[in-house]
Amino acid sequence: AMAYQGVVAYYYDRFHRTRAVELDVCRWNQVVADVLWRGPAKMEHHMQCREYPKNGDFESNTKCEDCRITPIELVKTVHYTACKKPWECLIPRPRIANDERQQYRLNHLTNITTCGMLFSKWFQLRKDLENQLEKKAGVEPSKRDGVFYPDYFLGYCQSTGRYIAMNPPPESFDMKTIYGM
Repeated sequence: AMAYQGVVAYYYDRFHRTRAVELDVCRWNQVVADVLWRGPAKMEHHMQCREYPKNGDFESNTKCEDCRITPIELVKTVHYTACKKPWECLIPRPRIANDERQQYRLNHLTNITTCGMLFSKWFQLRKDLENQLEKKAGVEPSKRDGVFYPDYFLGYCQSTGRYIAMNPPPESFDMKTIYGM
């Protein structure tokens, strides 16, 4: 793959074939997307799980976790694709209000509430980083006075597309003092 998420797969496919494992898509690289193939009924694998069946039996591969409603506390990493990037300050909506295909995708293929909870988690992590930077480097936290969906964006978005940026630490600041790596 040409995007970053393909780097790890490439590394294991190319250099460590015997050490690779398939991770649970609802917990690792969570996209908040439907995990069943719902394309045309004539399509191969229609209504089967997107993950490869452990026993190779595609026909019975229909009982899989719905990633759109996986509890946030079980998620390890997130890929903000269906949900959009938190810093874009967008709630996933159809670009063309009356477009039935876009409406269908947003209403059935993702879950706006779960996206909002993931946005909130991302902004909680950002807030924690800003608080740490204030304590350890004297960096003033940015204003948190945005009014756009405050439960999701925690005051970091003024409106659609109007993100309130972080104040950066000084060039000389070593982030290891915060995260100890």
